[in-house]
Amino acid sequence: LNKRKINMIDAAAVGRYMSDLSYKTTENLELANTLSRLSDDLETFGTTVFAKRWNEFTGIEQKIIIQCKKAMENGKQV
Repeated sequence: LNKRKINMIDAAAVGRYMSDLSYKTTENLELANTLSRLSDDLETFGTTVFAKRWNEFTGIEQKIIIQCKKAMENGKQV
């Protein structure tokens, strides 16, 4: 994932992971809401003309997505 574009298959998987993580994030509601919003964007990433594109995510959003992708790949359970 690094700084390059995320592909649609990765995006959907990371989106589901982030959605699950958002439900388990109970102490930081702002983070839970951010994870939920980003997961929605990722689950439709690249599937329609109007879907959000990688360069439309802010730098902070990209960092959150990358961290979640790394955690998912390392097998961290949510």
